[in-house]
Amino acid sequence: SMSIVRRVSIAIALAGLLAVISAAPALAVFPHIQTDLTGPAIAGQVPRGTAEVDQTAFPGTLTVRVSKVNLPDGTVLTVVLTDCEAFGTPGGVVGTLTLDRGRGRLTTVLPSEPSVCQVGHNSAIFLTQADGAVVLEGGSPWEVR
Repeated sequence: SMSIVRRVSIAIALAGLLAVISAAPALAVFPHIQTDLTGPAIAGQVPRGTAEVDQTAFPGTLTVRVSKVNLPDGTVLTVVLTDCEAFGTPGGVVGTLTLDRGRGRLTTVLPSEPSVCQVGHNSAIFLTQADGAVVLEGGSPWEVR
């Protein structure tokens, strides 16, 4: 027959496995997600870009790269993640990037106040001008990789 120690360790292992299984669907947060960014043509040129979220640790890191954005150098685009707004980040604003020859890049740690922003794969991402006009958007859903 099995020893008591072995029975207890199996029971503990099963309990731990059940805790992990039951926690996973509630979060629905993946460690690595990415999306293409697209937007309407600006003076005949279609802007494009990519966004990636690394959530192997919290708070996660967002990297956004854009190119072919036909707006003047120095134009600031605001980066909005809808899921961050749900976690209390005002307006979902997670950062800005400044265009130089139609290109821009942002790498930032996601907000952790008032609570840690966790980006689910159905979140949307928007890059907007100061007047609120959407220049690029993506997500809804993100690609899980």
